[in-house]
Amino acid sequence: MNENYSYWLLETFKKVKGLSANKDLVTLIDELSESHLSNIKAGRRHLTPEQAMFIAEQCGMDIGEVLVRLDMETSKSPAVKAELQKVLKRLAGAFAAIVLTMSLALTPSPSEASASA
Repeated sequence: MNENYSYWLLETFKKVKGLSANKDLVTLIDELSESHLSNIKAGRRHLTPEQAMFIAEQCGMDIGEVLVRLDMETSKSPAVKAELQKVLKRLAGAFAAIVLTMSLALTPSPSEASASA
């Protein structure tokens, strides 16, 4: 992913929805004009949290992660960016723990495996 997270989100949305033209984005995303889109592409503007949430929902992305990454993009403070990065790491760690727990819970025990054979 490149530094311009807002633009990356828009490009991801285009791919997921099978869109080819930027003008399609303007019609599908509330309060997104062609000039706003151009400014996002150039890194001068960002998506709003509401726009980012809409894209996350449409693309099956984790809304919390998307909003944290958007905050990281819009923050000017290195200290705030560092703290938001810590939040992302905690989210990733929690997700990994859930996946591991679920995989262990769904794996049959040796006695269950031999009984079904």
